[in-house]
Amino acid sequence: MTLDSNIGVLIFMLIYGIISGGSAIIMKIGIFRSGGIKLNDFFRDVLPAAWNLLTTPMWFVGGIAALTGFIIYTIALNTYDVSIVKPLVNTNLLFTFIFAAVVFKERLSIIEWIGVGILIIGILLIALAPSIESTDVLNESLLLFFFPLTIGLIVLMISVLFIMKTNAPTEFILPIFAGAFFGIGTFFTKSLLIGLNGEIQTAIPKEGLILYSFCMLIITYGFATIAQQLAFERGRLSIVSPITNALSVTIAFIGAYFVFYEELVYTTAGALTFQSFNKIFGLIGILSALFILRREIDPVEKLSHPD
Repeated sequence: MTLDSNIGVLIFMLIYGIISGGSAIIMKIGIFRSGGIKLNDFFRDVLPAAWNLLTTPMWFVGGIAALTGFIIYTIALNTYDVSIVKPLVNTNLLFTFIFAAVVFKERLSIIEWIGVGILIIGILLIALAPSIESTDVLNESLLLFFFPLTIGLIVLMISVLFIMKTNAPTEFILPIFAGAFFGIGTFFTKSLLIGLNGEIQTAIPKEGLILYSFCMLIITYGFATIAQQLAFERGRLSIVSPITNALSVTIAFIGAYFVFYEELVYTTAGALTFQSFNKIFGLIGILSALFILRREIDPVEKLSHPD
């Protein structure tokens, strides 16, 4: 990967970060303006709750922005490695802080400025990581294994929300489900693009790979969105976003090695150098920054009636 291509992925993900960071705040405001998400019975309440959100202009605008960001993210994923693109989704956190400062007139503490600095360093390390030519190969057996895993996660999430009736802290549990679904969904986004490009031979027929990947992409991102929106309503962005982002990035980053055989550490002239570990160091920096930057940025009063 040349320096020009590194700059290209960084620009792509900075644009994604602006759109995605803004959409998270807009959609959370929309949830409160819609009156909240009432889910007591799964089969009775899901469709009315979805319709209530879709007919709330603020949430709908945020949803369109999120979809636009996803399209940009998909374009980047079609060109660059999963292990490079996925960690860079955390550029949205930078712009979440900027928008919080503009919309809610908030100021960063010294610790938060340190976190922002670490996040920027992590992003640059990932974006400037050396790379080898992608072969667009995949581990088909592992990809198929994600089907029963995803179904198991869906059953578990529904059980926690509607069957077990526990008093579990959903502010922490729901982002875990959202992060897991987002992370797994990344694999199906990439495998769908591989199938559409048709550049490799697979044991799975090309049409079957495309159909399977598309269906699983819809399922994983669909339930990720449900879990995330419920988490937005019941928890703080300062808790929900770091947990969701950290888990989804970690799953995708590590999974890229096993599913797409992407190299996470490189040798330069046959030797390991500091730059060989750019992806690893960058991921550690990003994950550290996520938890340093945990804070209350969206009190209900400000979100319901922003100045």
